[in-house]
Amino acid sequence: MTGLAPDPRRRHLIAPALTTAALIGIGITVPTGANAAQPVVAARIASPARPAEPKPNEDQLRKQLKALNDQAETLTEQYNKTRVELGKAQQAQKAAADRSAQLEAQVAPARAQLSRLAAASYMSGGGPDMMFATGQTTGLSDSAYLAQNQAAAVRSVQVQIDAANKAKADADAKTAQVQQAATQAENARRVAKAKVAEVQRQLDKLNITTIRDAKTGTKITIRGSGLPAKMVRKALTKIGSPYVWAAAGPTTFDCSGLVVWAYAQVGKPGLPHYTGDLFALGQKVSRDSLQSGDLVYFGGNLHHMGIYLGNGMFLHAPQTGDVVKISKLSDRSDFAGANRIS
Repeated sequence: MTGLAPDPRRRHLIAPALTTAALIGIGITVPTGANAAQPVVAARIASPARPAEPKPNEDQLRKQLKALNDQAETLTEQYNKTRVELGKAQQAQKAAADRSAQLEAQVAPARAQLSRLAAASYMSGGGPDMMFATGQTTGLSDSAYLAQNQAAAVRSVQVQIDAANKAKADADAKTAQVQQAATQAENARRVAKAKVAEVQRQLDKLNITTIRDAKTGTKITIRGSGLPAKMVRKALTKIGSPYVWAAAGPTTFDCSGLVVWAYAQVGKPGLPHYTGDLFALGQKVSRDSLQSGDLVYFGGNLHHMGIYLGNGMFLHAPQTGDVVKISKLSDRSDFAGANRIS
């Protein structure tokens, strides 16, 4: 039995089909039917994504932070200026309004009397020309003479009222203008402070230290790049060092001595080795606003102190026979206050 020769017509039919499948497989559109005469269009190739911009380093962030802080300070002073100007404008506004009201009250009786005289004259058949005529007063009735005098008084006070009302209108416009400037200054200051907070957040993110107390297993994470955060990192290196009365390092410490030594290591030497004097420095901090590196004090006479770490924990050198260690702030019932020394 002889082999079958390939049918040339079939070969010609299969080849285009394979070619079409191959073209589709590599992303090329193949026109069919009525569109067969149109050119083949290649699929669009996406351009490569831009490489992400490098994140700023610590030095760059610190420069940004300084510039933003300077800007925020300038905007704060501008805001303070507009607040002072607003206060002055509001005082002028009130003074003009009070003066206008005072003059209106002053002239009110004369106006009321004029109204009564005019009504009486009308009822008696007299006209307003007789009531309020100016010039010779000879021959005028007593009521007409009185009416002229009252009208003159009203006209005199009305000039002052008009001036007071103009002053009030000017003060109202000035107040609105200054109020708008104050609002704009406050908005600009708020934006600047938000930028400061964002850069500080980025800076703090670059400065995260995690320390574990080998004795207790307590894990502490310190965030921040400011002086108090740097100080607490130094102090944490002394966990386990013995307590010795009046000692300020480098191997033994009392409670305030640990703080004095740690600050000296980060560029702030010479702090007083006494809890009372230390408490008088820096800015006071409420208990619910404590941050890593804040100093916490205990007892009515501030007989003990420590360094707040975060998450309700603090570092301290407790007493003779003990060592520098981490404790819970909630274990102390004699919390007396806190401050931050920057």
